[in-house]
Formats: sequence, C-alpha cells, structure tokens
Amino acid sequence: MPKGNRFNDLCKELRDNILDSLNITDLSLFASASPIFHVNVDEYLYRRRLITFARYMNDVKRFIGLLQSSSSVVSGSSALNIIQARQGAVEINDLDVYTTLPNFEELVHFFKHSEGYKIMGNFHRPPPGRYNNTGIAKLLRLQKDERKVDIIVTNLASAVAPIFQFHNTAIMNFISAEAIFCAYPVWTLNMAGLIHPRMYKQNATNLATISGLAKYMKRGFNLCSDINELSPHVSRCIKTYNCPHTIRSTNDKGKIAWVFGNAGPHHSSSHSAAYIETGAVIWCLGGDQCENEEAAGAPSFVFAT
Repeated sequence: MPKGNRFNDLCKELRDNILDSLNITDLSLFASASPIFHVNVDEYLYRRRLITFARYMNDVKRFIGLLQSSSSVVSGSSALNIIQARQGAVEINDLDVYTTLPNFEELVHFFKHSEGYKIMGNFHRPPPGRYNNTGIAKLLRLQKDERKVDIIVTNLASAVAPIFQFHNTAIMNFISAEAIFCAYPVWTLNMAGLIHPRMYKQNATNLATISGLAKYMKRGFNLCSDINELSPHVSRCIKTYNCPHTIRSTNDKGKIAWVFGNAGPHHSSSHSAAYIETGAVIWCLGGDQCENEEAAGAPSFVFAT
C-alpha cells in the first residue's frame, strides 16, 4: 500500500495533529515523500492561510485576489505564525499588509467599503517608530471592533522590499497570493535571529524598534547582534546564506518557500521550493566585517530588479 494512502487512512483530527506539529521546512520535507503527501500539505497550508485571513475579513478570496493583482503581501506576526508549527506558534497581533504606491487605494477601498473598517491614522512618511524604513512612504491604520489592519505603502518597486529592512531576521517572512516565504529559515525556525546591522550602523534605532526587539525576545527568540553567536566564524568569514555580507535574493536557495498548487513533490524539498516572480528582490544586511571588527563594513541595501 502506498505510504500516502496510509496517512489518508488516519482520521482527519489525527492528520491535522501531525501537520500541526510541523513547521514549513518539516512540511516541505514531508510533502517531498509522495504526491499524496504533497497534496495534503498544500491543502493544509492553504487552509491555515484562509483561517489567518478570516480573522480580519469576510471575503477572504477577494482579498487574496487583491494581493495577486496588486503584488501585495502580508508580513509581521501573521507570516511568522504560518511558517511555524501551529502547536506553539507566536500569537497573531494584527494584519500587516505591504503594498506599493500605485496599488494601495484599492486595498484601502476593500477594507473600508467591503469589510467596514475605519481609518484611524493616515501618516505620510511615518515618524521614527515601527515603520521607519527608508522605503516606507505612507502608513494607514484601520480598525473594526478589536481587529486592526495596517496598510504599509512603499515607494520602492516591490511591496516585499521593505521587509528586508526589518529590525531582525526572524520577521523577514511574508504571505503572498502565490506563496509563503521565509528568508532565514535555519535561524527563524529555531527561535533565533540576527539584529539588522542597520539598526546600529545607520542610526535606525529608536524606542519603537527596541520595543519590537524586546517583544520578540519575550516570545522566546534569541536575537543577537554578533553573527558569531549564531553561526561559526572562527578564523574567517563563512559566506553562507545566513552571513550578513552575503547578497541575497528572494529566488536563492537560502530561503524556504511553499508555492501553492505547485506541480509535485520534486518542487518542495526544504530548500528548493521555488518562489519565482517577474522581478526578484535583492538585499544585503551588511554591517561590520566578520573576521576583523576594525575593517570597513559592508553596506546594507535592498532593491527590486
């Protein structure tokens, strides 16, 4: 009997309990074992995304359609929650939607007129705080009852780009219409992360970013400013995908991404699940040189191709 059939012979509650104990890397490995497992994982993650979005809206399918048509993404605690094993995942606080200047009005219209949200704040070039990234042009805060949605508008070419300026690598994740993406899975899924060097090299530290770092440390994340505390750098820099001086891409093999409806298990191993889009986002965390703290450091940058 094929091993996938044995899994499907289990009751739904038991199948869900098994999948709930796996993070996105484990789920990808599980899916690679058979086409039936792949279908199960795809349906499971699709269902988790629907449940996450349904906390904030009634018309989830229309919202996913808007994400696709506007190339917008959801990040923050919602994205971190879905890449973790559901058992023990971080609590979702609110919905953070990242979009671009040409597309934000359609999203605002959806939440105001279709979902009944009210705009509680409309900031141009947000003041120093949670969204003080250089690529943020506008922030709209919406609320309905206890539900809160932030629409963060970038003046960069890609809605994804500002995510790689976040204060630590543990939150460099996003959900799009097509995929779930994690930039630093080796650290993030082991409750660890590197504090972005721009926090202290480019004067990006303020009370809000310190509070944000403290929030994730309180949640159990081990956040470090020194790469040596997270990766072995004994006598020379080891240029892995985790090294802050490595130039990264949303299409490289250092990330993990689950692409919904992908053809089969050969696409879904823990490091090869493709996230292919028309224009990739390129970034480098930068900071001091690993092997010699007195040497000139590498710059931090992000841009969309």
